[in-house]
Amino acid sequence: MKKLAKVLCVVLSVVLVGSVFAACGNKELVIPTAKLGEKQATYNTFTGVMPSNWNELTYEDANDSQIMDYISSLLFEFDYEFDESKGGKYKDNTVNVDAIVKDGFTINFSAATKLEDVTKTVDEKWGYTADQKNAGGYAWKITLRNDLKWDDGTKIDATDFVYSMQEMLNPLFLNYRANTYYERLAIIGAKAYFDSKFSSLAGAGYTSIAEAIAAGAKLYIDVWNTFGMTGAPKLSDFDEEATTYDGAFTFDESAPTMAQWVSIDNEDLYLDPAIGSYVKADGSFDTEAMEADEVTSADFVVSAKMIFQMMYNYVDVGRPYANYLRVEVNKGAIDFASTVGIYATDSNNAIVICFEKPLELLEEDGSLSWRAGYYMQSLPLVKKSLYESCKKEPVAGTTLWTSNYNSSLATTASFGPYKLTSFQGGKSYTLEKNENWYGYNMDLYKHQYNVTKIACEQIAEGSTAWMAFLNGTVDEAGLDNDHVADYRNSKYTTYAPGTGTFGMQLFSDLERLQTAKRNNGILAIKDFREAFSLSLNRSDIVDKVWPGSSVVCYGAMNSMYYIDITNGIKYRETEQAKKALLRVYGFTETDGKWSNGAEITNATLEDAYAAMTGYNPALAKEKLKAAITELTTNAEKYKYDANKDITFVFGTSIDNKRNRDRADYLQNILNDLTKGTELQGKIKVTFDASSGSDWANAFKAGSYEIAFGTGFSGNALDPCDMIGAFVDPDDGLNYHSYWNTNTVTMTLKLPAGSFDAAGTSLTMSIKNWYDCLNGNAEKNQQTYKYNWSAGKAPDSVRLEILAALEEQVLNQYMSIMLIGEYNGSLLGAKFSYLTYEYNNFMGYGGLRYMVVNCTDSEWSKVVSDAKNDLTSVYKKTA
Repeated sequence: MKKLAKVLCVVLSVVLVGSVFAACGNKELVIPTAKLGEKQATYNTFTGVMPSNWNELTYEDANDSQIMDYISSLLFEFDYEFDESKGGKYKDNTVNVDAIVKDGFTINFSAATKLEDVTKTVDEKWGYTADQKNAGGYAWKITLRNDLKWDDGTKIDATDFVYSMQEMLNPLFLNYRANTYYERLAIIGAKAYFDSKFSSLAGAGYTSIAEAIAAGAKLYIDVWNTFGMTGAPKLSDFDEEATTYDGAFTFDESAPTMAQWVSIDNEDLYLDPAIGSYVKADGSFDTEAMEADEVTSADFVVSAKMIFQMMYNYVDVGRPYANYLRVEVNKGAIDFASTVGIYATDSNNAIVICFEKPLELLEEDGSLSWRAGYYMQSLPLVKKSLYESCKKEPVAGTTLWTSNYNSSLATTASFGPYKLTSFQGGKSYTLEKNENWYGYNMDLYKHQYNVTKIACEQIAEGSTAWMAFLNGTVDEAGLDNDHVADYRNSKYTTYAPGTGTFGMQLFSDLERLQTAKRNNGILAIKDFREAFSLSLNRSDIVDKVWPGSSVVCYGAMNSMYYIDITNGIKYRETEQAKKALLRVYGFTETDGKWSNGAEITNATLEDAYAAMTGYNPALAKEKLKAAITELTTNAEKYKYDANKDITFVFGTSIDNKRNRDRADYLQNILNDLTKGTELQGKIKVTFDASSGSDWANAFKAGSYEIAFGTGFSGNALDPCDMIGAFVDPDDGLNYHSYWNTNTVTMTLKLPAGSFDAAGTSLTMSIKNWYDCLNGNAEKNQQTYKYNWSAGKAPDSVRLEILAALEEQVLNQYMSIMLIGEYNGSLLGAKFSYLTYEYNNFMGYGGLRYMVVNCTDSEWSKVVSDAKNDLTSVYKKTA
């Protein structure tokens, strides 16, 4: 649901198709050019971090999708729109570039051949009322192609998709991606089946942790997502006397890390994954290295019971962290086929899916809606025989099963355009054309996918990657600080807007700040966080911190999000969204005119919005003064000691110059902000990269206070859902789940009209507003059961609610938005893109439409002729 098209996520570049000449001694360097489909070649790329798995059921982030996207296929797929009056898609035996419609798109059948609304004809057991049957949109039949195969030739039919959904929802696994289907898409019975073995506290009928324990319930804790192992708070954070572990310690190869869900009574000692770098081949500790890094075994040894005790002492019952507890329940055996609304037809060539809420997947003329390509573009699919062999029984002290499916070459199966042919952890992987992919027999993909192999090497340092690009070893480079001056205007550089919004996250949960003992309770004061925000010159950040890859962004969502895809209306361009941001950044409205109390007065909405910068040092000083007053007046509340420094830990995943420069940048901002106040020189920003790839969980746990450059991307066609990353404490993307929006309220007067609660003023929890906006309130049994989902309320009303929610988020100044994704990248001369007209739905066409200018042997000659140095070529501006 978070992706639109399978495009390269690192390379967003294009070059003009034409001959390139560069001086190379006394010899002209000639780089061949070609048309789409004339040549084929290997695409050499790199990654900073190798994926840990590419399992559709369990993958966690975009990094894991770098393999997954190429070995899977879509039911319905976005494509360019081609003008038939200009010859349509194909002309002169190749793709007709001249017919591409600017900003246009189409939705085509890919792995599916037909989509039908079957709400009126499905079995009565799915419980649709007469009104729902007449309205339609609840049950859909997807007919599959009859030539779907795995890469080894094994046939795929509808039963494979049903099996895969059953495994996705398998209550014995609690798979990370299951909520897409039981919550976002809301397949009938999916939640009941998923919760049939382990339920939330509320689902099990308990109102508190204490009540569940008193009743003798068996509780399990999600140790990965509460105080996840790496970067977790240490026991000493909660108990000053527990600074060392006195028990015997043994490194156990069979269970070196803790499973995700573990009984809270489990006292077995497990190792934090970070200990791996300190354990020698014989299982003993490298004590010299540990002493040098000032760590002890106590920093890495933990039991489930220990973590639960820390959490229990820290989290009161109403806090969202209770969502990371599961209660073992005894609901008896629940039959998947009779409970969950997905099944194969008798012929096994079609899938029927029954939803709790309607989806508009077809246009009035029967053609595919953009929603089909967005919400239903794919379903999880695993190869049954291989997946069954990859299942792992619960390890000692746990109850949940796990799987290592799609985590190595031997455990990987493909039904996409490419297949995995090699994988070396921490080093490289290779993907090659999957000759059994159905798409190579379709006219839809004619002349496309001319990259025969994708060879990816792990290169952690940007400077090393650039060296590889300039010597022709890899075919792409991201425009970074060190190279922006030389390559900003290169003919090989292109810029592409993205959905990513990035900024600074400030951890502000007072209870956790107190236990961290860094004297930084001031972060819990909203005035201070606002002062910090107003001190940030976003234009300066774009120029100095992220040059060549970003634009200024003020909102939770940037200019790439659509509120009305049919009419091409973007959320950020609406009046409601603009007004919300103006209010956040200190503007007030009087009789339709806007002022910010400083240099801007009586401006129109458009003029005020154009002048908005978010940078106001004078107001920042006022906010800081108010924060200091609050801090010193209530020093005990904030555990503030005026005789000690205030420490903010800047956490990140990699220790390199770029990240240290960013920490220094924020230190300078705070120095300027506090100058002339009693906090001058007292706020210290320290650097910490110890959490590594687990940096997000470490921040959410409060292991450090500043996460810089964090953000969100995807879901561009559904901003009403995307705002959940900020306001839904259960959303895995949320950095601040301690902000309990189930209890924080928002009041809003709805306009008149014919929709739920029209013309009334409502006060509800922020979470409930969000649920109602997305048609989930009744399903989630909230107090107010309104439905303002698409088609149930006018777009103008949905806009009002969405803008109000965004304003609530930004006014907390926990997520301080700074920049929007605008990627500057270079694509090597070996390739070019079909068109350099950026398309919001297709990007530059990605690997699918990539033009191969040089075969592998031709490129080797080019590099040799250039004496392994293409610097002068890539610096050319025309």
